[in-house]
Amino acid sequence: MSPSLCIKVRILHDDPIARAGLAAALSRYSDLEIDDACQTACSAPVHCLPAKRWSDVVVADYPNGIAVAAEVAREPHRSGAPKVMIVAAIDREWEIRDALSRGVRGYVLMGCALDELASGVRAVHRGERHLGAQIAARLAESLTVEPLTAREQEVLSLVVSGLCNKAISTMLGIAVGTVKSHLKSTFGKLNVRSRTQAVAAVERRGLLRDLPTAS
Repeated sequence: MSPSLCIKVRILHDDPIARAGLAAALSRYSDLEIDDACQTACSAPVHCLPAKRWSDVVVADYPNGIAVAAEVAREPHRSGAPKVMIVAAIDREWEIRDALSRGVRGYVLMGCALDELASGVRAVHRGERHLGAQIAARLAESLTVEPLTAREQEVLSLVVSGLCNKAISTMLGIAVGTVKSHLKSTFGKLNVRSRTQAVAAVERRGLLRDLPTAS
């Protein structure tokens, strides 16, 4: 394929094995050209984007992808700025939403099919959004979750802090039975069955970022 028709891809990942794997996987496709100008990890990934030679698409882990997106956002009118696709290890809802809000165009999970990875790069290069199947399912699932009330958020924040029902009732000045009632409602909304599962759901969805701080 003519070099002018190839999509130049820069890989930015802190894990050298993952970085090499992504480069090897994408280099199998004739329309994707791996830019090896910066194939080593760096503490400031934006320094890997020289002023006169930006790649078409940057494929990165979450921290590097966010950093590149932030650098691009600081110069929105800069010609030739790359589009960003994140390849993440975990499908945390809040990270996905945060990345998309910052201008990241693609988001897939590590371990996805190679064709899905390549298709994502092509879609992002065309200016489209591309969400891997698991990422899209995670976001779709989040849309069906009923929001927690202010009191349920308070109780949940104290559960995450490790307090038992009696301690929560004392801190909030409510009966233990009322605490249990709030927890039952909260568990139902989060589709979990235990405090441990609730804590995991809080981490995955990023609810701790918005919960009130327990005093």
